[in-house]
Amino acid sequence: MRGTSRSPIGGLAIVAALLAAAPARGAGTWVEAPPNPTTGGQAFGLWLMTDGTVLSHGAQLNNWVILSPDKTGDYSKGTWKSVASSAYSRGGAQEHVLKDGRFFEAGGEYIYAEPGCSSNCAQPGNGSPLFKNAEIYDPVANTWTIEAPGLYEIADTGSATLADGRVFSSCRTSTQTQIYDPTANQWTPAATMVIGTGDENSWASLQNGGVLAVGYQSAGAAIYDPATDKWTRTGPVPSGFNLGDSSGISQMFDGRVLVYGIGQLFIYTPGPTATDPGTWALGPKTLMNYEAEDEYSDTLPNGKVWSGLVSMTYGPGLILQEFDPTTNTVTSVPPPPDRGNPYPIDYVNLPNGQVMITAEQNDWIYTPDTPPDDAWRPTVTSVVFNSGSTYTLTGTQISGLINGADEGDDMTMAENYPIVSLKDEGGNVYYCRSFNFSNMMPSKGSAPETCQFTTPPDLPGGSYSLYVSAVGVQSKDPVTFTVGVGTAPGNPGSGGSSSMDGGTSTQSGGASSASGGATSSGGATSGGAPNNGSGGFATASGGASSFGGTAPTSGGAAGSGGFATTSTGATAGSSDGSSGSGNSSSCGCKVPSRSSRAAGWAGLAWVLGLGAWRMRRRDKGLRARASTR
Repeated sequence: MRGTSRSPIGGLAIVAALLAAAPARGAGTWVEAPPNPTTGGQAFGLWLMTDGTVLSHGAQLNNWVILSPDKTGDYSKGTWKSVASSAYSRGGAQEHVLKDGRFFEAGGEYIYAEPGCSSNCAQPGNGSPLFKNAEIYDPVANTWTIEAPGLYEIADTGSATLADGRVFSSCRTSTQTQIYDPTANQWTPAATMVIGTGDENSWASLQNGGVLAVGYQSAGAAIYDPATDKWTRTGPVPSGFNLGDSSGISQMFDGRVLVYGIGQLFIYTPGPTATDPGTWALGPKTLMNYEAEDEYSDTLPNGKVWSGLVSMTYGPGLILQEFDPTTNTVTSVPPPPDRGNPYPIDYVNLPNGQVMITAEQNDWIYTPDTPPDDAWRPTVTSVVFNSGSTYTLTGTQISGLINGADEGDDMTMAENYPIVSLKDEGGNVYYCRSFNFSNMMPSKGSAPETCQFTTPPDLPGGSYSLYVSAVGVQSKDPVTFTVGVGTAPGNPGSGGSSSMDGGTSTQSGGASSASGGATSSGGATSGGAPNNGSGGFATASGGASSFGGTAPTSGGAAGSGGFATTSTGATAGSSDGSSGSGNSSSCGCKVPSRSSRAAGWAGLAWVLGLGAWRMRRRDKGLRARASTR
């Protein structure tokens, strides 16, 4: 447990708080995702590949599965398949989708399998070279390859993808940083950090081209400028700035970054360039004064920011909190009606504007109740045919304005790359495989960006409505795409066909010509974007149980699935936020046990069949860390 002066809330206090909570805000709808065939239920760890499929773990951390939507693009009716296993089984690692569409995973706080040892492997000792290892998955060839090891230990540390597609990484045991070039398969040293080591860091690539690093507990924050290879401390952090065991941090569409403290939210506003230190302000208090240590966070396509909250470090999820950046307020939202603890433990923004999450027993797909702002959407300027099945797309904001989901030091899943899809008149959706991105950091405005894509090998000839999506936000107006042609210069996009996320249809302007890029081999088809508007369940699961505990009792209003509470945050720069008053809500919830996070994750491990759990000691007290084999 984390040493702290704040006493954990007892069971009776939690019950009283729940009874006094205000009703939750009206939310979108939930539908259950297909079960992971290797576990019979949930898939843990969700990464969006560049062909619209979702990569996840199988029954062990070195087993992998991929979800493809059905032919109409419905993920809830899609199918999973097992793919190649990696050589290493690791927890607390770094993951990044690369510029060529491959998937990169490196290091690990824990190594559970390695070449020459497939099970019951001894945990490597401090300083082991195994913590520097790196692997890459090629989804076209369905192969994993061991790549050049890092210069320094990669474990439980912050990392980010740079604009040119290189991976920027920190070190757990020192202030050194390193950059991996996947094209050259080579690591090079980078500037020394100014906020201590990279251990327990959360990093985010920013719209101004910099990388924000938020350190452990009260270490503060700094911004890295890739152009000068220099770190600069941010502007002064607010009084009481303490993040504990860092959670994910969330860049919002306006460029600000939401950071979770102990019972308190903080908001960072970057400057116009990566050399500007930016400024900090207090956000609202967290609901129930709970925390998000080691929890996942996600900026949804509609701009709201979600995170599961806990009452104690490594405790079970108790609230699904939503932050609204337009009102600077937080509220609870109903979680999915999962049979176990329903509060999300990871997220991925799907190309059609839906969000897929992992709960204790199953994965779920959420349709937000409001669409993205049109100003956030990517646009398509032109699509030029290169040769074979390869095309070059030019547009704006195709790398997105946000990063997507994040867990900071333990798991990274940024989605700053465009997803290209084609829709025919019959409603069939075909995802293309995109690659060779001109920019892999968030970018706002009219600056042109490019990518290449290959059409699926089974794509029939003819014309289609083409869409591009970035971090779950889809282009509003389709453009007419013709196989073997692209979009002809001067021809308008097709009108009358609504965008897949429900946007209003208008004709897009004519496309200008552009030079073709290099050709690439075609990728396999993956289906397309799901139909929006699929309804959620009308029943509720009531309160959540701890991962290893008893199932929650039923009850609660239809569609609720838990308790609700609302808190109004302070305006920027004020000392704190005032909690909102609430009326009683009769959810009939069963209060979760206050078992430690280790016990909770052990229950999750049992579901996944992932194996043993260990304890580790940190400099600030004994902490239970979930780990899997």
